[in-house]
This record gives sequence, structure tokens and C-alpha cells, in this order.
Amino acid sequence: MINKRVLFLLDLEGVNNVKGIPYEGLSFGTEEHKKAAAQAVLEVNAAARALFDVGVASVDLWDNHGGGGNVDPALLDKRITLLAPDKRKPRLYFAKDAYERVCFFGYHAMEGTLGGVLAHTMNSKKVQFYKINGKNVGEVDIDSYIAAAYGIPSCFFAGGDIACAQARHSLPDIVCVATKREISRNEAEFRDNGELLADISNEIVKAVQKQISPKPLEFPARFEKSYKRVEDAAIYLKRLSERGISAEYLKDDILGRDAHTVVSAVHDIAELVACI
Repeated sequence: MINKRVLFLLDLEGVNNVKGIPYEGLSFGTEEHKKAAAQAVLEVNAAARALFDVGVASVDLWDNHGGGGNVDPALLDKRITLLAPDKRKPRLYFAKDAYERVCFFGYHAMEGTLGGVLAHTMNSKKVQFYKINGKNVGEVDIDSYIAAAYGIPSCFFAGGDIACAQARHSLPDIVCVATKREISRNEAEFRDNGELLADISNEIVKAVQKQISPKPLEFPARFEKSYKRVEDAAIYLKRLSERGISAEYLKDDILGRDAHTVVSAVHDIAELVACI
């Protein structure tokens, strides 16, 4: 029996049977979005059932694609608690002192990843990249750092094979299940759902039972955020200045300053979240 409180973090691009449409993300109301939301329920339910069978105390689900509201609550396993966090509060604020494990579903490769299905980081229309201490990071990195700051290890990841490789690079102890073979931004080879759901069921139990420690980010840290348009970078820099966060445009030998990229010095997890 594993008497643990488990938090599922759900995005959509990384689930099976989804590849999106060129020049579009998974927008609400589209056929690809509907397909992704239905598939996400299957993957989350399979994982939750397996955990409840071995005695987890609770499974909570944060449906965070596009601000939430993607999955049909009526289709979820009745034992799952679907969270409705306050969007005005910092990212993952509700996780503090509430869980022993974090598991990722449907997360995707980071912006700029060759072959990554629907690859992006936080905002596919505006953001070019995020870096922490010079390393490119994606959404799984950011959310795992927040969780780790609260003492919660990230133990399981289900997403495309390239996204899995990126998750393992940042979190070597994480247990991964590849939902599909990623070929290009809008091309993938999908798995048989029966086989995939069985793998998720088996591997998430191993992941939650595994002895694993959180890997928090060490502060102070250097945070870079690069925008596709310089106007958005200017707005972002002004916002950080108003919050009292030390930030400036990235120095460049040729440009003098890179007007797309803002560099911040962050001293704790609250500042990191404010910079996202």
C-alpha cells in the first residue's frame, strides 16, 4: 500500500492520437482539441485506477491546458478531485504542503524542438525560449522546479518520445511512458491505446512507489525569456521592473542589447514564478 497524496498535472499536446493542425495549436472547439481532451481522460483514468488499486490516499488533477476546462468532469474516475485553482494566484500555489508526488500527463517538448509534436513553451504565439542558468527549459522543468521548492518530487511523465527524452534529461529519476513517436510538429506515429493504457497503469505504480527526492533549483538563478516580438519583450521588462525584479535586455556583442530577450536575476521560487 502506498498511502500518498498524488497530484496529476495535465496538458494536452503530449497525449496519444493527437498531432494538431499546421499553424494552429490545440484551440478550444477544434476537432483536434476534442480528440485530445477525450484521450487525456483515458490516460488519466488509467493511471488513477492503478494508483487507487494499490492504496494511494488521493489523486487530484490540475487541468492546465489553456487555463483549464478541457476535460469533461463527468468522464473522470469519480475518485479523482478536479481542481479549480484561483488563476490570479501564482502557478501551482495550491501544491504547497499538499502532496507527496507529482505526475505529468500530456506535457510536450519545448519550443524549438526539431520533431516535437506541437512543441512550445508556455505561449506558442509569443515566446521563443526560456533559459535557466543558460539551459533551455520547458514546461516540465518549470513545474518540477516549483513542485521541488515545496518538497514534492516529480516521479512520472507520459508524453511523446522526444518530450520523454527532455524530461529524463532534466529529471534522471523520472519514470516515463512514451505515448507516441514524434516525427514533426504535426506528424506522429500513435500507439495502440490498449497497450499504452496498460503501460501507464503499470509504470505509474512503480513511479509512485519509487524512492525519489525532489531536485529544487538553486538560487540565485539567471532566468532568460525571449519573445518573438520586441514589443512583447518591452512590456515584459516593464512589468518585472514594476514588481521590483532586477532585469535587463540580454547583452550582445553585435546588437549591443538583444531586444527580444530579457534576463532576470531570481532569488527564490516566488520570483521565478513571477518571471514566467
